[in-house]
Amino acid sequence: MGQTKAQIVKKSLASEMSLNADAKIGKIEAVSDGREEYICQTCGKSYKRRKGNFSPSKSPIYAGTDGYLNTCKNCVDNLFTQYTEFFGGNEERAIERICQLFDFYFNESALAASKKISEDRSRISVYISKIQLKPHIGKTYSDTLLESKQNTIDSIDDTMDYGEMDSAQLKKAVSVWGLGFSPEEYSILNDMFDDWKSRVIVDGKTRETLVRELCIIKLQMNLALKDNSVDLYTKLMKTYQDTMKSANLQPLQEDANDKNGEKPIGVMIKMFENERPIQKCRPEWEDVDGIVRYITVYFLGHLCKMLKINNRYSSLYEEEMAKYRVEVPELEEADDEDVFNYIIGGGGE
Repeated sequence: MGQTKAQIVKKSLASEMSLNADAKIGKIEAVSDGREEYICQTCGKSYKRRKGNFSPSKSPIYAGTDGYLNTCKNCVDNLFTQYTEFFGGNEERAIERICQLFDFYFNESALAASKKISEDRSRISVYISKIQLKPHIGKTYSDTLLESKQNTIDSIDDTMDYGEMDSAQLKKAVSVWGLGFSPEEYSILNDMFDDWKSRVIVDGKTRETLVRELCIIKLQMNLALKDNSVDLYTKLMKTYQDTMKSANLQPLQEDANDKNGEKPIGVMIKMFENERPIQKCRPEWEDVDGIVRYITVYFLGHLCKMLKINNRYSSLYEEEMAKYRVEVPELEEADDEDVFNYIIGGGGE
């Protein structure tokens, strides 16, 4: 039994989206009708000119209107207000929906740059003006689809689609850094974190989290510079500095920490011994050449004997000396002077 039309449509929509980056949607040649008034297709209002009343667009579907929308700016503003209310006050979602409707390029950096607006301009009009500038100029919503499909990891399943990194490595990077980055950006983040670890001590979960946040913010700063978003870069710089302060990694803090860390070698050794004491040596490695015994007997033992200290060191010294002592029976009761004269005189010969 064949599938119904509804089943075919449902199956087609449920299948994975496949995009061909080589297929370009080119410009469609317009045929001018010589009109001197322009009517908004949404509200029906007539205008004497397009410039200033209709937003420009590089989408090929507006070739017949000289590269301008056929919906006036007032209607676009009105739609933005309605969609903002529709999305529960979320202006970003409202802008994304308008980009879908009018084939505008949707970009998060341009979205962030449109956040600060003047009172006499709506945010959607500011956003549209932002995407008319480099590096967004000439892009449409098709470019948004290509970028979102090709460049970012939005789910764990996406990790299987990239050959630049090993799938296991990519999954690990996603688990550490989260979704939404491209494979190249994951590599950059990993390199940044490794560089931090080679320069500072990353001890504890809190500091590790803050250092990783620094890496993400730095990546966003680089992207903001690439997009010529100076305002966004300035905001990110402040966030970066605040995060460095929280991680105790600001230059002044680092200098103070370095000075505090200048401890005498003995104090450092004691600190290491308290935290990670040296384990007892294995039997087969204990005093292989006998140097410990020599020091114990001939230095400590001799010293204790000289100072008339009776302890195990002096006892060890006595035992060792007994091995080499020559007993002369006739001198057993002699005093030290007689013994000395006996030795000097040649032993009674």
